[in-house]
Amino acid sequence: MANHTLPNLSWLAPNGCDDAHDCSIGTFDTWLKTVIGPLLASSYFQPGGDGLLIITFDEDDKGGSPSCTTTTVGQGCGGQVETVLISPLSKLAYKSTAGDPANFNSTYDEASILRTIADALGLKTSGLGAAASRVPMADFF
Repeated sequence: MANHTLPNLSWLAPNGCDDAHDCSIGTFDTWLKTVIGPLLASSYFQPGGDGLLIITFDEDDKGGSPSCTTTTVGQGCGGQVETVLISPLSKLAYKSTAGDPANFNSTYDEASILRTIADALGLKTSGLGAAASRVPMADFF
C-alpha cells in the first residue's frame, strides 16, 4: 500500500479464529481493525480512489425464514448473510432493496458478488457458472 501498487484483485480471508467462526466476535473485530483498517485509510478508499472492498460475514445456517424444511435449499430458504460493499465510488450508507429472500431469483447471492467483481475487472462472464446470468450489484454505485 505504501508504494501504491496493489493488484487489481486481492483476496483476504481470515483464519477460522479471526473470522469469528471459532473465536469471539471481538477477535474478528480486532482482525478487521488490524488488517482492514489500514486498507480503508489508504488512497484507494479515499475520495478520488477506486477501491472496492466486499466483506461477507460467515455463512447462512439455513435456520431463518422461510424454513428450509418447507422450501428447497438454495431457493430462498434460511436466513440472510451480511455483505458490506465499501468504496469511495459507492452510495454513502446505502442499503440495497434488491431482492426478496423468498424469491431466490431476485436476491443477491455469492454469484452476484462474483458477477460484480468480474464486471469491475472487465472480464467475460460466460464461464462463470451462475454468475453469468446474475446482474452485478450496481445499485450500490
